Amino acid sequence: MGLLSDVVNVVHDYLPQTPLAWAAFALGAFALYSIQLVVRRLYFHPLAKIPGPFLARTTYWYEFYQDIILGGMYVKNYAALHEKYGPVIRASPDRVHVSDPDFFHEVYSSGSKYMKDPAFFQSSGGIPEALPAIVDVEYHKRRRKLINDLFSAKSMEALSHLVLKVVQNALRKANEHHDENKVLDIQRLYTGITIDTIMQVLCDRTLNFIDAKEEEPPFLATLRTFSENFFLLKHFPVLIWMALNIPKSIAAKLIPGEFEFRANINQWIRDRALEHELGVEKAEDGRKTVIDLLLRPEDGGRPLTHQAVEDETYSFAFAGTHTTSHTMSMGTYYLLSNPSKLQKLRDELKTVPKNDQGLYEYKTVRALPYLNACIKESLRMSSPVPGILPRLVPAGGMTWQGHYLPAGTSVSSSIHCVHNDPSIFPNPEQFIPERWLANENLEHYLVVFGKGSRACIGLNVAWMETYLTFSNFFTSLDMSLFETNEQTTDWTDCGNSMIKKHVMVKVNSVAS
Repeated sequence: MGLLSDVVNVVHDYLPQTPLAWAAFALGAFALYSIQLVVRRLYFHPLAKIPGPFLARTTYWYEFYQDIILGGMYVKNYAALHEKYGPVIRASPDRVHVSDPDFFHEVYSSGSKYMKDPAFFQSSGGIPEALPAIVDVEYHKRRRKLINDLFSAKSMEALSHLVLKVVQNALRKANEHHDENKVLDIQRLYTGITIDTIMQVLCDRTLNFIDAKEEEPPFLATLRTFSENFFLLKHFPVLIWMALNIPKSIAAKLIPGEFEFRANINQWIRDRALEHELGVEKAEDGRKTVIDLLLRPEDGGRPLTHQAVEDETYSFAFAGTHTTSHTMSMGTYYLLSNPSKLQKLRDELKTVPKNDQGLYEYKTVRALPYLNACIKESLRMSSPVPGILPRLVPAGGMTWQGHYLPAGTSVSSSIHCVHNDPSIFPNPEQFIPERWLANENLEHYLVVFGKGSRACIGLNVAWMETYLTFSNFFTSLDMSLFETNEQTTDWTDCGNSMIKKHVMVKVNSVAS
């Protein structure tokens, strides 16, 4: 006991004796910890030889600053960083970003061994059971197989008549704005098209968003809030848990529309499940919906949990709405800003017939070269999902541009960087649909929907919506931009691209 007592006394003598001394001690300990952490990340980390900004190599606060303080600007600033440090940079202590289109295809194409980085995909959205968040390859393959046929090119033919009705309804709304001499929020109208379309695909119903009287219906408020908080949830995933566990009355104020929309989703699932019990497992026109297929897996597997069906439905509603309406809105801005290209599109559309209702159908316009070129250029320039989708380097590591990346390294290559690479797209800041007509190989570098088995499952729906909207809107309406310019359409990365102000137009005349 004597020896122990002596040791305690010695330790006590060296410990701080006052609160101020304790504060100084804690501060010193933190400083020493920070210094050793910086030294370790700079000189002893597996990525120590990868160039990049000092703060990015040593602390996660650099990425936080780009994402949160600057507001989703990292993806725009990559170009300057790569110009300074080279094609392979250390974007954070544990993540490498590569600006090389060939690297994008190496990582994201079919057969790639690069797994999704769970630190990103399982923490950013709060929907862990949805396809975009599923990390396990085999599980993802089984889930996608359940609904894959629903989004095939063949299935689009069966769906196209419903989408055309939605577009026709949107044209009616635009005509009303002309008759009343009102400015038209074309982005909100396009969002109505995408929402009412995706609801047909999900559960054979419509939210009638095109005619909604609220300036921001609950579902739109949910989308906006999710986007605005995307990076906050990425850096502080505990906020997702908090939102799901705090009283709903408080959470409803923090996340407007979230719980109302979740309640609607659960009601749709229950309604379809009840109809299945009664023997009705298809939509009125004979189609199966996403919820139908999720409730009744056709491969002999076990039914999905309710949470999985809810997450998948939520994911489709989100992913199938803003991305396409953003592309169509920006495409409208580009075309109205380039009258000669708009006229060229109209001239091409005149070469094919309309139906008895005076509308262009999907099967009639989908092969038109210049229409396709305009859509591709709109997709390239708008990059609706511009940012990173990190993957993990597989076993054995890999070497790129002389830089060795060990197994398990988080790597990324952004869609925005690929679409704005001047070696592939000369004058990338200019809207030039003709570039797609002059070079058939260019489509290899249109990566807006991703590549391979993890590519966006709804890409055919997005194409069909855009075909029908562009062909019918630009031939039925004469529009001009209203208080919309390069400044108002400047975008930031919020998981998807968000512009400062919606694209606004005046409808000058309508086709008789």
